[in-house]
Amino acid sequence: MKRDYSSPHVITGAFVFLLLGLFAVFSTIMVLLGVKAYRGAVERTDIHNATRISTAYIRSMLRSDDEAGSLSFEEAEGTVVSDSGDVNVTLPAISLRNNYDGEIYITRIYVYDGSLREWFTHEETPFHPDEGEVVCPADELQTRIDDGLIEVRICSGGKWSEVLFAPRAA
Repeated sequence: MKRDYSSPHVITGAFVFLLLGLFAVFSTIMVLLGVKAYRGAVERTDIHNATRISTAYIRSMLRSDDEAGSLSFEEAEGTVVSDSGDVNVTLPAISLRNNYDGEIYITRIYVYDGSLREWFTHEETPFHPDEGEVVCPADELQTRIDDGLIEVRICSGGKWSEVLFAPRAA
């Protein structure tokens, strides 16, 4: 007498295959959800770091050059070289002037092309904003003085942060 075992084994095999398929689908969904959560965390961290770096940088630059007549806010006019020719731009900038061995040097802090930048050069050198050193990502820079208190606002990733500074120099 021969027994027929083929039909229960087919159902058992199909059940195992179905479980493996469900496991693969749910594993893929979990990986995709994990990737989405990771990207969101990285974006939030990048914005937070850019905000923290930009405010710390501005604060340290203002403190280090806290001398009478050193600090000014200006609309810096410069030239950017592009494929279509030279383009003149005007950018709000923090300007710090220093005297080194009888020569005046200027440090400009400004936002250009999605970055907070620093341009350090001799006072008579023409300003080229695209050649400044990139400090961190930033979208916009606003400055003002109110009753001797300096307020610098920086936008990074749609989030505004500010630095309030009371200069000690006259």
